[in-house]
Amino acid sequence: MVELLAEYVQQHTFMRILSTVLALIILFGGASLARRLARRFGEMRGYPLGRTFQVTVLINVVTLFIVFFTLSGIWGFTGQGFMVVASSFFALVGIALFAAWSILSNVTAAFILFFSSPYGVGDRIRVLDGDNTVTGRVRHMGLIYLTLEDPDGHRYTLPNNILLQKTVIRLANNRELPIDKKHCR
Repeated sequence: MVELLAEYVQQHTFMRILSTVLALIILFGGASLARRLARRFGEMRGYPLGRTFQVTVLINVVTLFIVFFTLSGIWGFTGQGFMVVASSFFALVGIALFAAWSILSNVTAAFILFFSSPYGVGDRIRVLDGDNTVTGRVRHMGLIYLTLEDPDGHRYTLPNNILLQKTVIRLANNRELPIDKKHCR
């Protein structure tokens, strides 16, 4: 039945146009709903607008890929042609991702930090990393890195993936920093 419907749509331009319009309405409507939900989630959690904007950009990019593949199917882009284009595209993407693996890792970590929100901008945190322990107030949370500012005004830029790999302590705002006995020798 599905094959018969697909064949009918392929042969009739009016049905292709109607299918295209319907697909665009559904896909962009779904993306709009997802963006609204992300904004509400960000507002409920008290996230800055910049963090919510980054998630909406990711939603837009994913939607464009889905629209591209859906419209190619509706307008009869052949499987063989699609395989040539897809294999070329994925070869290029694979090389780019191999070269930029840490960037992808940081973007994924930013997405996880956005939705789990263990800390936010303005919170005091300590990142335990052996002799490289860093303590400060979170000043910026982006797609690639987080910026901390210590009491002396020094700013530290930490990749997001480090924050998922290392122990991070969220410190109380009104208390003095706990003493790290390891560094008091």
